[in-house]
Amino acid sequence: MSYKIIVVDVFMQYLKLVLKRIFSVSKSREMPQDGIKNFDTHSVSWESILGDGEFKDQVAYDEALQDLVSLEKRGGFDAEVIATSSEIEVRAARILKKIIALDDEQVYRRESDVMGQEAEKRCRGRHFLGNVDLINKTELIKVAKKMPKGAHLHIHFNSCLSANFLVHLARNKDAMYISSTLPLTTTENMALAQISFMVMTLHEATHIINSEGVEVLVPLGNVWEEDYIPNSWMPYEKFHTQFDPYDKWTGKGKNYGLERTLAAETWLVEKIQFSEDEAHNSKQTCNGIWEKFNHRTKMMKGLFAYESAFRLYTDACIRDFVEDNIQYAEIRPNFMKSNSLKKDDGNGSIGNQGILEIVKDQTNKTINELQKEGKFFGGLKVIYCTPRSFQREQVAYALNECIELKRKYKDLICGFDLVGHEEKGNQLRLFIPEFLDFRKKCKEEGLDIPFLFHCGETLIHGGKVDGNLYDAILLNAKRIGHGYCLARHPLLMEILKKKGIAIESCPISNEILGLTSVISGHHLPILLANNVPCTVNSDNASFYKSSLSHDFYQVMIGSEAMTLQGWKQLAIWSLDHSCMGANQLKIVKKEWSKRWDEFCLWIVQEYGPLVDN
Repeated sequence: MSYKIIVVDVFMQYLKLVLKRIFSVSKSREMPQDGIKNFDTHSVSWESILGDGEFKDQVAYDEALQDLVSLEKRGGFDAEVIATSSEIEVRAARILKKIIALDDEQVYRRESDVMGQEAEKRCRGRHFLGNVDLINKTELIKVAKKMPKGAHLHIHFNSCLSANFLVHLARNKDAMYISSTLPLTTTENMALAQISFMVMTLHEATHIINSEGVEVLVPLGNVWEEDYIPNSWMPYEKFHTQFDPYDKWTGKGKNYGLERTLAAETWLVEKIQFSEDEAHNSKQTCNGIWEKFNHRTKMMKGLFAYESAFRLYTDACIRDFVEDNIQYAEIRPNFMKSNSLKKDDGNGSIGNQGILEIVKDQTNKTINELQKEGKFFGGLKVIYCTPRSFQREQVAYALNECIELKRKYKDLICGFDLVGHEEKGNQLRLFIPEFLDFRKKCKEEGLDIPFLFHCGETLIHGGKVDGNLYDAILLNAKRIGHGYCLARHPLLMEILKKKGIAIESCPISNEILGLTSVISGHHLPILLANNVPCTVNSDNASFYKSSLSHDFYQVMIGSEAMTLQGWKQLAIWSLDHSCMGANQLKIVKKEWSKRWDEFCLWIVQEYGPLVDN
């Protein structure tokens, strides 16, 4: 054996010894992860654990560390669920952590570009919009989709299905018209243009009332021509069959027919959904992204606001809830005095009461059909929403209409809310007299219509905007939508915990609308660490390429402390803080509990052998 080989061999033996010692020391210093040490938190305090801060040796130090970590975990939001976990749940929880590690290795670290070269590595937890295609390849999203989620409590009804759904429905609607703020004659204009839809008669499409109150003729336009008059209407059928940049969206030649229609629909869906650059470019602001958000809600309104689409959408929405393993939901349609659904031919309209009648009838019909198919859905209720930009008399009208509708639809109307950009809209305190009068009328008539206010959807601390949180508490709100800045109000967190006011957290929406750049910076873990009851929700999934499963995915990967039992507690809170009556809650909870046990067993059977190997 040569001298060089001997030296190398001795060096390698020495290196192994050093690494072994380093590893053993570092392992001894790891934070305890599994289990909670069994001691009475009432008899053990952090003061007794720390003592005088002097430890005689490593063993004593490690024991104190274990006690301190265990003491904190004993007070965790998921502590009770962990303490009562079945053997299957414990094993499923451990497997879930291994699934996350498996995704890191097999999905995020193996991405390559179209040329087969290694692409820029994306790790889990980066921008959702940039990661969503990778997320959809993970095992964790499959698990999240399988998870029984309980109740979905914060979802705006006009933007909860895939954007493709309403765009596709409009294809064969003769009375559908489209308009643009710019001629669609350049790539730049197509990117900047704001699009609107509306079902109406030809007369409506070609006549407006001028400033003098006189009806004047406005000819139909063609968005593909340079002389197009902005915001003039064009028959949608002509728009999609003449879609000019057809080749850009299909890669094919300029043929007529269905290919152009599909290309037009692809472009419109892209206009509805946010892109990563749009949400996170260096020049973007909260106000800027909200402006883009409002353009999308306007675009969706016209696609949504005619009778057949509304009926089909209601049916599809409930079926989508079932597909995503949601057992119950409370939807937020917008109501206002001028609100209406158009008849399919544009002649005549349906008011707010008629809208609720459609929701009621279609919900009952769909649930009955689902039962025949052997599927379960526990019910759907409606939160009456009106814009927070309204003036006092408009909000007063909405509150009174909410009471009228509650009288007629006691099992359907379940709450009242103001919606819209909180930083630009009116604060709750502007409407205190109206809210107090509303509460008084509800009490006199024995009507249960809790406030379910959007509050704290802001980064502004100490100003008028996050002051909405104080008003919501004083007005005895049952739940608070978003509550993002609540994490900066320790007293208010304590009040919510004591009063049992739940937060409707919307992680993906908060990220895209500028409250955090990545999920690991979201405030939900802070609220949970303070034992504030929280629920997970999707808000406006149509715009985000997401579902409630994606929000639960983000919650899991956003915090190393989140566990399967944490998911379970969030689902339990969603049921407990819903507006279901006692009997309905009992039925839905029983079904959810059965499904949860089956879910945990499925994880063990499906992934146990995989992760063990």
